[in-house]
Amino acid sequence: MSPDDSEDKVSRARFLREREARLEAERLLELKSRELYAACQRLEAETRKLDAAVAARTAALSAALERAEAVTRAKARFLANMSHEIRTPLNGVLGMAQSLLTEELTPGQHEKLEIIVDSGQSLTAILNDVLDLSKIEEGKLEIAPVPGDLLGLLERTRKLFGAAAAEKGLELTVAHDPGIPARLVFDPVRVRQCVDNLVANAVKFTLSGSVDIHLAAGGSAATGYLVRISVADTGIGMDEEAQARLFQPFTQADSETTRRFGGTGLGLAISRQLARMMGGDITQTSREGEGSTFTLAFRAGDIAGLRPSDDAQARPQAPGRRRILRGARVLLVDDNAINRQVIKLFLKPQGLSIVEAGNGIEALEALERQTFDIVLLDVHMPVMDGCETVRRIRNGGAAYARVPVIALTADAMVGDRERYIGLGMDDYLSKPIDQRELLSRIARLLPEAPPLAAAN
Repeated sequence: MSPDDSEDKVSRARFLREREARLEAERLLELKSRELYAACQRLEAETRKLDAAVAARTAALSAALERAEAVTRAKARFLANMSHEIRTPLNGVLGMAQSLLTEELTPGQHEKLEIIVDSGQSLTAILNDVLDLSKIEEGKLEIAPVPGDLLGLLERTRKLFGAAAAEKGLELTVAHDPGIPARLVFDPVRVRQCVDNLVANAVKFTLSGSVDIHLAAGGSAATGYLVRISVADTGIGMDEEAQARLFQPFTQADSETTRRFGGTGLGLAISRQLARMMGGDITQTSREGEGSTFTLAFRAGDIAGLRPSDDAQARPQAPGRRRILRGARVLLVDDNAINRQVIKLFLKPQGLSIVEAGNGIEALEALERQTFDIVLLDVHMPVMDGCETVRRIRNGGAAYARVPVIALTADAMVGDRERYIGLGMDDYLSKPIDQRELLSRIARLLPEAPPLAAAN
């Protein structure tokens, strides 16, 4: 075999090997491609299944969310309706009872009327607790810190519950650590709500001995203060199991406690949530038969950090000028005759002149006929409601367009005040109406009289 033949043979063998290798590679590539294609098909199938599952889950969650929102809306409507329907007759009951208390009565009649008023106020407090709980659950209850006097607040609480404590022979005291600033920045309405609840419970569950309120505060003007208000009693106390259930809504220590002392079990649950909203908490220590101590803790700021104008707005203004109620002309608009009668009983002894209207149309006609210093306007009325009435008062371009208007309504839900102020009301009071609060709001909106020296 010549060298050329040998070389051709080697080249052919190499070619054959390379071709076989290429064919094997192509076979393997095709095999892997098929496997990859099959895997892709399985992946796409799994992806479709996953997409379908996600879509189904999303639809289920969306349906559940819609149901939850529908339940929330239904609950809000129910609470609004319940509140309105209860507050309207309650306004008549409390108003008439409070008015009768100013008349000459026998001791027995006076005592019975006081019981009626106390019972009505308890019903109002329960209603307010339910509404507060709803506001907290919806995240719509806000804390409003302003300059305030903590010691004065505690003293007012002592006076409020002093009679109830004295009736049971209890000693009710207020004490404080030295060096606490006279004025701090906090929400006095919510702090008072918490403290009143703690003291009310202490007086209720203490049969003999004392209830002691103590104020302490740690911190500084630079860092802020952690205020602690403790309420210690010598009452019935609680075991550990009862304490574990204590701060749940609508829960009391046990059924026997509910039977003996009453109550809804809402107050402590709301108070703890308010305390936490104010940067603190409510804690308790108790031993069965030996009494309990509840401590409200919350954050407070130093008044030095405020602008002078902020503090001035929070302080009562010095009596240089005064507002005179006597002779003021009031337009009272309400479709409920009992409610009108209650307001008249509140206002007439103060010397106010009152004209009545049963709906918005009658109110506008009265405003066209004569001049009024203030309008007390119900919201829910037939023919023309209070919202449309105030809109026409403000937008009609008439001489009475700027007359002060106070909404007197049984609406007391979240946002009601803001909504009515936004419509053009100057102020808002929810029923049942308190006589002193009503007179205060009216006086605030009436024009100021000359200085006292000149008026005398």
